Amino acid sequence: MKTILFALVGVATVGCGGTNGPDYIAGFDPPAPKTGYTRFVTPVVEDIEPGANIEMCQWVAAPSDKPQDVLDFTGMQSATGHHTVLYATTETNFKVGESHVCTTADMLSISFVGAIAGAGASAMSATKLPDGLYFRLPPGMALMANTHWLNATDKPVEGQAVLDVEFTPASDTRTIANLFANNGDTFTIPASGPLTYDVSCVLQQDFSFAMVTNHMHSDGTSAYSELIHADGTKTMLSVDTAWESDEQFNPKYLMFSLDQPMLAHKGDTYHTHCEWQNQTSSPLMFPDEMCAGVGFYFPGTQQIACDDGSWGTGTIAD
Repeated sequence: MKTILFALVGVATVGCGGTNGPDYIAGFDPPAPKTGYTRFVTPVVEDIEPGANIEMCQWVAAPSDKPQDVLDFTGMQSATGHHTVLYATTETNFKVGESHVCTTADMLSISFVGAIAGAGASAMSATKLPDGLYFRLPPGMALMANTHWLNATDKPVEGQAVLDVEFTPASDTRTIANLFANNGDTFTIPASGPLTYDVSCVLQQDFSFAMVTNHMHSDGTSAYSELIHADGTKTMLSVDTAWESDEQFNPKYLMFSLDQPMLAHKGDTYHTHCEWQNQTSSPLMFPDEMCAGVGFYFPGTQQIACDDGSWGTGTIAD
C-alpha cells in the first residue's frame, strides 16, 4: 500500500536532565517532570540564524521491547520555538541524538503521540487525545521529535525542547484509539501549476471519531474532509481554508470527546478534497505531496487505511 502509515507504534525511555542541569541550553529552564513521567530532551539545534524558519527531525528514543499505553503528555520549548510534535516512527536506522532538517522520507511511517505549541511556559499545554482515551504503543519503533523554529530576533540562537510522557504497561481495561486514513496517491501536480483533487472511501464499519484532521505537504493551499451519508446529506469534518506548510508535521485536529464523538456509519462516504499550487519547476507526486483525511477512532483494535478507495486493515501488536 503506497500510503503514509500513521501507525500507532512503540517507544522507549531515556534519561532526563535536571532543572538547570547540563542537558539544557542557556536560558532554557523547564520545571522538573512530574512523578511517573519520562522526560525526552531533544538535541540542541545550533546557530538558528535571524529570519530562519526550519523544521528538524530529532531522534530521542530507541525502540522499546514492550507495549505501552500513553496516559498523558506535556512539554516545553525554548525561545523562538513554534511547535514540537512527538512521533513514533519506523525509521529505526537512526541512533538517539540524530538531528537533521526534516525530509519527505521522515513522514512516510510516523504516528502522532502528542504536540506542544509555542515557547516557554505557555507551551506546557499539549494536543492529545480527549480524556478517557489512550494510544496503545506496540514495541519495535523509535521516537522522533519534530521541532519547528522561527527566529524573529536579530541574533543567532540555539533551540531545545523537553517532552514529558506518562507511560504505563498496556492494559485491556483502557479504551484505545486507533487510526483511520482516507489516502489519495494517484495525483500529479503540474510543474508551477495548480491542482484540485478528490479522494473518497465508502466506510465498511461504524466509527466513533475522537480527532480528525487533513494532511498535505508544503505546496497545499486548502483542504477539507466531510462525510457524505447514504441519504445524500453531508457532515463537515475538518476544514483548512488556508494551508500552512508546518501543518504537514503539526496538524490542526478538530477534537471531540468520549461521550460525544463524531459518529460515522457503515455505508457513509469519507470524502477528502485537496488543492495545491506547485512552487517547483517539476511535477509533484506522492510521496513528495500528499492528500489524506485522518481520524483517530475508538475503540480501535486495528489501523484502517483506504488507499484511493481500497480498504485495508492492520492489527495492533500486543
